[in-house]
Amino acid sequence: MFKRIVSAVIAVALTAGLFCGCSDNGGESGKLQIVTAIFPAYDFARHIFGDKADVTLLLKPGMESHSYDPSAKDIVKVSGCDLFIYNGGESDEWVENILGGADELNCVKMMDAVEAIEEENVSNGVRSRDEHEYDEHIWTSPKNAVKIIKSITQTASELFPDISEEITKNSESYTEKISELDNKFEELLSGEERYFVFGDRFPLLYFFREFNLNYYAAFPGCNSETEPSAQIIAFLTQKLSEDDTVKTVFCIELSNHKLAQTLADEHGLPIAEFHSCHNISADDFSAGESYLSLMERNYEMLKTALENS
Repeated sequence: MFKRIVSAVIAVALTAGLFCGCSDNGGESGKLQIVTAIFPAYDFARHIFGDKADVTLLLKPGMESHSYDPSAKDIVKVSGCDLFIYNGGESDEWVENILGGADELNCVKMMDAVEAIEEENVSNGVRSRDEHEYDEHIWTSPKNAVKIIKSITQTASELFPDISEEITKNSESYTEKISELDNKFEELLSGEERYFVFGDRFPLLYFFREFNLNYYAAFPGCNSETEPSAQIIAFLTQKLSEDDTVKTVFCIELSNHKLAQTLADEHGLPIAEFHSCHNISADDFSAGESYLSLMERNYEMLKTALENS
């Protein structure tokens, strides 16, 4: 049904002249029109293209990314842009319907740039994996972020050779800064064997894998559950009392922090927000925060948590 709706929207848009291939006219601004599905893609694109493109973010700041459903207006934007950048995976199943209904749509699937790893669950102390579920939060690893930016840059250089030199320069400048921060993370986290306890969901598997960190979390990935079982609460409470845990309760952005606060109050511990960068608050978006600045925020947060443990 959704695929038929997408095809109908595209057909109506073509008939009405709402888009005719932005590469011919660059939209009203005369610039390339780049459409991105989620914040990491948006941030990478705006740093790569600079003033050569208008970059649009479909997911509104503060919105839950995993329940996003495109509007007819969003479909028109995607179908008529010069380049569409999306993540891939189950959260972006709607994209395949758009790709099937639009001819010759230029796109970059970020998950193609890295090696996906299976989602895992350690909420009860037993590590288990779902062989059919892959963690989609690939950008949380700074090394993966660099790979993704390079992939977008390569495709963009092939599509828009007239600006290839400039976007390559922009890309190298941004990846250099991310790599420098990556080195700082490596220095800070090298040899850290204690467990980080998340009273929240855990969309940070790629980050923790990159730096060989241990963790326990109430829910795997961005699980849709909001109420943990009594068994999970008891397990996390116990772990926070043990010597091999960092003495801070961690949570992620845009969550209610309810469980994290409960666990922290139980032990008289601080809570700290670890930003997964899957989306951004309206205030942070207005302030111009970027993937890099949010990861720098994570660095300072981790440094404080480790120093106080």
